[in-house]
Amino acid sequence: VTGVYWLPALDVEPSIAELDLERWREELRRRVKLLYETMRHLYGTVGDSGTFLVTATRLGGVHGYGADGATAPMGGAVTGFAKAFKREKPDAQVKAVDFAASRKTAALADALIEETLSDPGAVEIGRRDEHRWTIGIVEEELPDGPVGIELGPDSVFVVTGAAGSITSAITADLAAASQGTFHLLDLTPEPDRDDADVAAFGADREGLKRTIFDRLKASGEKATPAIVERQLADIERRYAALSAIQAIEGVGGTAVYHSVDLRDADGVGAAMARVRRDHDRVDVLLHAGGLEISRLLPDKERGEFDLVFDVKADGWFNLLHGLGDLPVRSTVAFSSVAGRFGNNGQADYSAANDLLCKYAAHFRHNGGETLGLAIDWTAWGDIGMATRGSIPTVMKAAGIDMLPAAAGIPIVRRELTGRAVGGEMVVGKRLGLLIDEFHVTGGLDPEAVAGAVETSIMVGSVDGFGVYTGLQVS
Repeated sequence: VTGVYWLPALDVEPSIAELDLERWREELRRRVKLLYETMRHLYGTVGDSGTFLVTATRLGGVHGYGADGATAPMGGAVTGFAKAFKREKPDAQVKAVDFAASRKTAALADALIEETLSDPGAVEIGRRDEHRWTIGIVEEELPDGPVGIELGPDSVFVVTGAAGSITSAITADLAAASQGTFHLLDLTPEPDRDDADVAAFGADREGLKRTIFDRLKASGEKATPAIVERQLADIERRYAALSAIQAIEGVGGTAVYHSVDLRDADGVGAAMARVRRDHDRVDVLLHAGGLEISRLLPDKERGEFDLVFDVKADGWFNLLHGLGDLPVRSTVAFSSVAGRFGNNGQADYSAANDLLCKYAAHFRHNGGETLGLAIDWTAWGDIGMATRGSIPTVMKAAGIDMLPAAAGIPIVRRELTGRAVGGEMVVGKRLGLLIDEFHVTGGLDPEAVAGAVETSIMVGSVDGFGVYTGLQVS
């Protein structure tokens, strides 16, 4: 097999309101899970120079980044997968080509073949109105001053992944600004306020590690560093959940905790039924739940891919489906730089994150009143799992700065209250190899351009045109 054209995301897709969970899963199975199966099977064949993976979507022709948003957001899962596959197979020609909604077929086929044969410098390509686009980044400062959503004691929040330490800190920041009502969802059981281990974690984390080690030895169980860290991680989640609850209550807000698996339609539905019963709207739906397991495609079993992808994707569906026609003023989806740029070993994570990004853009297309925001976080410093182990060293070697917690925590609040334009934003400092060009000329063929560009006093030759480096002339 020389290459793969992956076309299921060209199909018309139903809205969330038209779906049940079984149909939602089937639509995504056809689009991205069979793509995972295919490329895992062909991993040893498609990857060298001269081989290719070219996917096609109907997000609107500019990958959902236009003013009219994303037309068929499930295609985001396909694009996210393609970007991650390119990271694992940099020598292959990998393209995610987006089109506007139309009945054309021959023109699409011609465009896909053209993309296969040219320009190895960009993965994301948009085709619309005879123009050809790719996606870059531009740096912006968040404005100060309240011009967006107003938060107050009557504000209603729904937060998933509430027992994550980063989410807990952001929840505390939102609580301090609003004193509102927070419905907190997480797989972690509702924390016991008198849990001695939770109290010990907050007082002396390293001392608690020694306590766990001694406890395991005394009980005759194996006491390895890995086992100790697993138990510590469980205690950390209970600590973070309790911290969020106490932060909300400490400023006069209300915390309602729901212990639920986001993949469980009935469990999430029951929690959303409580929201519907108690409130006439949701002001902020913050979907931060998820997990990440890094493994290259050959080593990533189907169950693992499903787990990482479904927590984010099924969780998103179950939340919106459970809320039904209850007005939602804003949604905030936690994505990652892996969703924006792709990353080695994170095909499932990248696919799920980019799916959420495209659904944030889909709210614009629908012309509704919901503000959709997706945040591509870089790795956090100070708090969270990325601060431990080898991750800080790996990030430094890649030229990627970790995000100080003091800078990251207020981002959600500032974006909602200070700007409120929605869309997708990358939050980080230096991005290092994530924005290195895939090709030395950015994919441009200088010899082909030489005959089409008139030289002048200012321009002797056109040397390259990178996604992030722009047009380069001598």
